[in-house]
Amino acid sequence: MRVALMTEYSMVGGGESNLLSLAGELDKSVKVTLFCHGIVKDRAEERGLDVVEFKTEKRWYRSIPLPVFDRELVGKLNSFDIVHAYSVNILPLLFFVKSKKVWTNHGYWERPFGLRAFMIDKIVDRVICVSTDVNNSAEFEESKKRVIFLGTDFKIDKGRGGGFNKESVEIVCVGRFQRIKGQDLLIDALKELSKTVSGRITVRFVGDVNANTPEDLEFKNELLEKAQRAGSENLSILFEGFRSDVEKYMGAADLVVIPSRYESFGMVAIEALACGKPIVAPDIGGIRDIVDSEKVGLLFEAGNVADLKKKIEYAICNYDSFSRAASLKRAGKFTIGEQAEKHIRLYRELLNG
Repeated sequence: MRVALMTEYSMVGGGESNLLSLAGELDKSVKVTLFCHGIVKDRAEERGLDVVEFKTEKRWYRSIPLPVFDRELVGKLNSFDIVHAYSVNILPLLFFVKSKKVWTNHGYWERPFGLRAFMIDKIVDRVICVSTDVNNSAEFEESKKRVIFLGTDFKIDKGRGGGFNKESVEIVCVGRFQRIKGQDLLIDALKELSKTVSGRITVRFVGDVNANTPEDLEFKNELLEKAQRAGSENLSILFEGFRSDVEKYMGAADLVVIPSRYESFGMVAIEALACGKPIVAPDIGGIRDIVDSEKVGLLFEAGNVADLKKKIEYAICNYDSFSRAASLKRAGKFTIGEQAEKHIRLYRELLNG
């Protein structure tokens, strides 16, 4: 079986990181070629994956796809058994492709409903939804949809096993700087919390901004100014930038906080659990598929700074209520091997008719 995986994105965020891991895992069983460019292409080549240089741009007019017949691209893609698009903007290019076509729907922002869903339905053979929440928003026949959770290739149990000291708490927050990721909410919550706790809190933000996006650059500047005002004797706020060794930061932390206003899935959550770390995350979207017990984490009302502060404070004061074993067990349900196996099963179903 030959599979073409396609993405338009050049930067490596959570979705692209998962795509690279998935491609590597699938390549153990089937022949995978990744159509990509930029840093994604560089990372794919470092993994020894077969790569084709590929770029595209938005080809939708509102809910209407703008098909383009690229003879060379169509010819290449027709040589594959499965063509799998990891982005909605790839789909107009697949209009003339005869191979079986799959699209992974990552969230509501791809607008998998109404007229757009009707048009997508004419292009692809199957739609993969990354969470129950995404599946519920995707307006396709149930027989056409499949929920397949994303997986992590973190080796289970990389974190330290104990030594929690409530007088010196280490928190890590991982994610690209975007308003939807809610780093501003975390700074506000910790500023208030630092006024009432006796110990010292250190929070490390691992991630940065896409320098090509003005609104994200503006948000980063807002975060830096907010952090400067919030820092105190009891609160240290550190910005670590993009890191390839995220698991090292998670392993050294006591608590992983995901302050997002929305998460369609929550890759950071399963990476934290794989490190045996408790999490505080929003009660919204795909997070609900991951956090199944207060032994592994606490959920706060998305966007509510007061509730976020309350849950972090509870986590610190009741740290012994979390179970490292429960976190590791839960992480085992979201491995890259499990994700790849379900993809291969879906591909074979399509090919066998």
